[in-house]
Amino acid sequence: MCMGKRLQRFRLAIVIGGFAGWSAIPVVAQSPATSANAPSVETSPMNCWWKTDKGAVHVGEPFELTLTCRVMETTGVKVVPNLSEVEPTSLELTPFEVLQGTRQEDLVVPPWRYIQYLYTVRLLGEEFFGRDIAIPATNLTFRIQTGGVETVEGTEHKYLLPSMTMRILSLLPAQAADIQDPVVDTFGDLEARRFRVTLELLASTILFGFAAIAAIVAGVRVRERFRTSGPSVEQTVPVDSLLSGCVREIDRVRGEALRDGWTSNLAARALAAFRVAGAIALKQPVAQTLLSSVTPTREGQLALRHGLLRRRHALVSASITADAMDRLRVASNGNGPADARPEVLDQIRDALVALNAVRYSRVAQVDVQALDRTLDHGCSALRRLRRARLWPARAAAALSKANTLFGTGA
Repeated sequence: MCMGKRLQRFRLAIVIGGFAGWSAIPVVAQSPATSANAPSVETSPMNCWWKTDKGAVHVGEPFELTLTCRVMETTGVKVVPNLSEVEPTSLELTPFEVLQGTRQEDLVVPPWRYIQYLYTVRLLGEEFFGRDIAIPATNLTFRIQTGGVETVEGTEHKYLLPSMTMRILSLLPAQAADIQDPVVDTFGDLEARRFRVTLELLASTILFGFAAIAAIVAGVRVRERFRTSGPSVEQTVPVDSLLSGCVREIDRVRGEALRDGWTSNLAARALAAFRVAGAIALKQPVAQTLLSSVTPTREGQLALRHGLLRRRHALVSASITADAMDRLRVASNGNGPADARPEVLDQIRDALVALNAVRYSRVAQVDVQALDRTLDHGCSALRRLRRARLWPARAAAALSKANTLFGTGA
């Protein structure tokens, strides 16, 4: 009989368990399945907090109040707060008064966007003397946008900005947790610091470049000073410096002649400059003597200075004459140097002839107007010759010659 009761209880337990399992099946079937790709929003999609630059203020003393909000912003979920409620013109912080405020540039650190406002606030009233006054809690509404291509905006939510206590005429608010809390920089302070770092990095790069150039120049000087192998070669004056010196000398001579009149000595000085220019135009040798200081010149010599950093003195001269120019041009059969065109050589030759007449002629009368025209043309020829010796003109001439050769070969 006892065995029959146990068997009956066992059968009843099986029936009850089966009924419970059958009834649980619809409940499981009705629960929504969680998709792995479904966008998720944290319990707090937005957080805000206050920060002041002072722990305690006097009545009527302005102080800075910073509001920082962190909102979620991803490809699937975006929190859009109603920032018009925290604008400086609409924010209510009674009994505090908002004097002015600005919005800092947002910072985006996925999956968050940081928004910051900086206000200037003060408290007026004698009844607040020696009290802890709370910056009141403020409501801030926001909406949650979901979806990728097609955005779906949810209903409006409310977020309560936390309150913050300020001590009036006290060292520290009563609710402060740590008296050593540092003042956190605002977004504007961080941006200004980053801009200053960029400027300092640029300045240091430029100064390092100058230092590198100075080191290279010093290394070259040391190498030239202690180099003992090979014969010593005297450095000559560059051609462009020679032509520049000739132009300057002719300009000085013409200025003195305009003031005092043409003399035999002035004509000799101009002759020396045109002879050097004629020798350069026909690629004839120019005598050069480098000096360490200024030395008196003799007839036929031209004194000039050259060098950008280290100025040096030199005496140059050439023995070219108008007859020598004619002989050289006939010998070359018109195939003169590329930088000496026929009109340039003609004008230099005419200047030599006119100056020779002033220097060695027995007639005291000088046709000043004709001489000035001749020297004008000669100076123009020297300037064209100097421009032709510069590297842009030489590069263009080399390219033109190469194109001519390749075109002929084709």
